[in-house]
Amino acid sequence: MNDTQVKRRQRLTRPESKVRTRAALLAAAQKVFSEGGYPGASLDRIAAEAGFTKGAVYAHFSSKEELFLELLTGTLALQVADLENILEAVRGAPDRIAEILEGFLGRFDDAGPDGRRDLPMLGMELQLESRRNPGFAVAFEKVIERHRRTLAAVIGEIFRLQGKAAPMPIEQYSGTLIAIVEGMALARAAGPSGSVGSIGLVLKILLSLEPADRPAAAEDKR
Repeated sequence: MNDTQVKRRQRLTRPESKVRTRAALLAAAQKVFSEGGYPGASLDRIAAEAGFTKGAVYAHFSSKEELFLELLTGTLALQVADLENILEAVRGAPDRIAEILEGFLGRFDDAGPDGRRDLPMLGMELQLESRRNPGFAVAFEKVIERHRRTLAAVIGEIFRLQGKAAPMPIEQYSGTLIAIVEGMALARAAGPSGSVGSIGLVLKILLSLEPADRPAAAEDKR
């Protein structure tokens, strides 16, 4: 650390220092999770990665569950922001709506430090933790339900821009979208079948952006 960096650090107020420490702990938690998953992400490892003592972790978070719930909340907000930004860009050109999904899914193949790529796995691991921990389950479900509602609003806008009525309740779409993205994370881990292109096509069909070819037998039964 050079003299300029030292002076800048010395000028931080207490609130600024707390914000910076909290952000450093969350970034460390993201890195540790990426390397070993939720079970291997101990508070000791997170503190060491951030360059703080374990006491500093407890000064900001009451438990490992609380820390990772905040990490999940922040990363979900990035996901929603991605969708909203792309929607805003194509509102004047409805024929380009397919780009919404391509751009959205592409962020999950970006191995950057913001945690988007690890988001589906983080969500699934915390869901498993919520089944083991009833107290944590209440807080976890609040975060997920808020995310479902936000996604539902964005999906509703997708249909509005197409001038179409959704063939099923919008709330069901948001739950299905979450499940598909989580499945994409598992498929990616298994091999090339989890590519953005193949799963993107499924999502386009789901949102009526591509026609689905149905077998003739299925048509005859109608």
